[in-house]
Amino acid sequence: MAYANASVVLQGKLEEIFEYILDGRNNQTWRPGVKTVEYLSEEPIGAGAVFLQEMKGPPTRTIKADYKIIECDRYKKISFLILNGPYTPVGTFLFAVTDEGVSVDFSMEEADVISLEREAHFQKVVNDIHNLQEHFERK
Repeated sequence: MAYANASVVLQGKLEEIFEYILDGRNNQTWRPGVKTVEYLSEEPIGAGAVFLQEMKGPPTRTIKADYKIIECDRYKKISFLILNGPYTPVGTFLFAVTDEGVSVDFSMEEADVISLEREAHFQKVVNDIHNLQEHFERK
């Protein structure tokens, strides 16, 4: 299995942090590889929501990386599945309130795949979670 994980402790309210991460339209503010994100539904964001996302690829290329939220346990867990692109992992955010703040654990995995290249890519993606610190420290 290709797997990567990163964690961060954020200052702020659990509900605000959870909702910010849940709304994929915010991805461009903390994930530098994201070019565009759209949510076409008028339904509230939760399990079943699909986001149309384009990522920066090699020079002059854009890679589609649309995703679907497959699990949304309010204020505890968000899981999503990448629907297209070169890799189709499951990503998971876990949330917990600690004495230091709100702990957010971000992992990505692709079952039945053993690839150091994918693990390195997933690690780069999950490390973007650290970019959220700047956003929530400015508030």
